[in-house]
Amino acid sequence: MPVMCVPIAMYLYWRKAGKGVAAFLLGLALMTALYLAAGLVLGSIPVNSSYAQATQGVEIWVTDNGVHTDLVLPVKTAYMDWRDKLHLQDYAGADSTFTHVGFGWGDRQFYMETPEWTDLTFTTAITSLFLPTRTAMHVEYIARPLRQNKYQQPVIISEQQYEELVQYILKTFQQQPNGEFLLIAGSGYHSRDNFYEANGKFHLFKTCNSWVNGGLKAMGHKAAFWAPFSFLVMRQVR
Repeated sequence: MPVMCVPIAMYLYWRKAGKGVAAFLLGLALMTALYLAAGLVLGSIPVNSSYAQATQGVEIWVTDNGVHTDLVLPVKTAYMDWRDKLHLQDYAGADSTFTHVGFGWGDRQFYMETPEWTDLTFTTAITSLFLPTRTAMHVEYIARPLRQNKYQQPVIISEQQYEELVQYILKTFQQQPNGEFLLIAGSGYHSRDNFYEANGKFHLFKTCNSWVNGGLKAMGHKAAFWAPFSFLVMRQVR
C-alpha cells in the first residue's frame, strides 16, 4: 500500500468506528429514555387502589436512601420473632433490646462490592443493569423505633396483612432443608448487618424497589403496577 494511503485508511477506520460508538451511545440514550418513561407511566398506575390503611394493627416502615428502598419490621410480634431466623450471635453489634429489623433485596455483586456509592465500578454497574444476576438479602438490626420523615414512612397493617408480608419475605430467602437461612459469612458492612443468599434474579425489570413494591402488593396494600425507582414506592405509602 502506498505510504500516502495509510492516513486515509486510518481516517476511514476511525470514521467507521466513530459512527459505531455514536450509534451505541444513541441507542443507550434511547433505551434509557424509554425505561424512564415506562417507569413513570407504570409507576403511576395504582394497584389495590381501594386500600384503606388500618388504624390498629402492626406498624411497619418503608425506608428510602434516595435510590434504594427497604422494608422495616418489628423484631418481635405475636406472629413472628425474627431472632429465631436471624440469630443474634451473627450480629456482634446487636442485642435483644433492638426493636426493628430491615430487609432489602438486590444484586449480590453490587451489594458485596459497593458499600458506598464511591465504591461503584463501571463493570459492576453494567452487569447489574443489563444481565440477570444472583441476588442477596440485606438484613440490618435497628436499635430503636424509627421517626417519620421524608425518607421513613410508617404503615399500619392488620395482623393478616403482616402474616402475608412475612411470608413474602421468607420466600425470598434461600433456605436449608431445616429452614435456616444461608448466611454469606463476613459480608456485612458493619456489626449490625449481614447478607444472605436470596431467591430470584436481579435485572432492569426486577429491581430492589420493585421487590419492596411487590411486598406491598402481596399484603394487599396500595402499590404501583411497576416501581423500578424508590420515589415510586414511597409515593404509595406517604
